[in-house]
Amino acid sequence: MERNYFSVLLCMGLLQVIKDKEIKNYIKDGMEISKKQINFFNDLLKKEELLGTVPVSMEVTTSTVSPFSDKLIVALFHFLNSIDVTLIGHALSLSMRLDLATYYSKLIGEILMYAGKGFNIMVNREWLEQPPQAPNRKALKGM
Repeated sequence: MERNYFSVLLCMGLLQVIKDKEIKNYIKDGMEISKKQINFFNDLLKKEELLGTVPVSMEVTTSTVSPFSDKLIVALFHFLNSIDVTLIGHALSLSMRLDLATYYSKLIGEILMYAGKGFNIMVNREWLEQPPQAPNRKALKGM
């Protein structure tokens, strides 16, 4: 949950400085995924009469000048998505609770869909090359 709080703060700061509408929407979507995870786990802890977490005591400055390029920001999010999938996959492999395993599986799918959007942004802007694809044999045969 702390990782997701940090993610919300990072998104909040970047939303102040990013001018590109497509990238801004991508960051907003990531922030919503993080908020949803925070709410799910906080609600679960409260339901089981355990202590929920409180937000971290960090603040986002009021700066509107980006210290990073849009290319670096999208690449950072792509990297963070791969870390998220790895960490949640690890949690899934260790979970003995079916309810959590189900949620983790759903969450991995959601993050992979989100990561695909970021990947497409990078490919469409020629910041990253499209990886080799399997040949379309029907098209090659003229069918």
